[in-house]
Amino acid sequence: MIKRERLLALAFYNKEHFSGSDSERNLRYRIEKVVPKLPEDAPEDEEPEDPYFQATIWPEPYSFEKTDDEKKITHREDFSEEGLCAIVDWMNEHSFEKEDWKR
Repeated sequence: MIKRERLLALAFYNKEHFSGSDSERNLRYRIEKVVPKLPEDAPEDEEPEDPYFQATIWPEPYSFEKTDDEKKITHREDFSEEGLCAIVDWMNEHSFEKEDWKR
C-alpha cells in the first residue's frame, strides 16, 4: 500500500517528479506537477489552466521510459495537499497482474 508519508512535500514537486513502486501490487508510479501553458495564438485575455498533479501508473518491472505508453494509466488532481492525498487513494485502487509485465 502506498502511504502519503512515503511521498515528498509539495515544494519538491515544483522542481522534480517523484517515482516509486509497490511490489505487493506489481505497479510503479510517477507523480509530477504539470503547469499548463497557453498556445501562442491564444487570446490575450485567456487565462492558463491551474497547475495540477499528474500521476501515472504502469506494471512492473520496467521504468517509465521503457514501458509502452498503452500500458500506462494516468490520473490528475489539483496541485494541493488534498490533491496529493487523492492521488494516493487513486493509486491504491489499482494493481497489475503478472501477465501485464510482458512488453
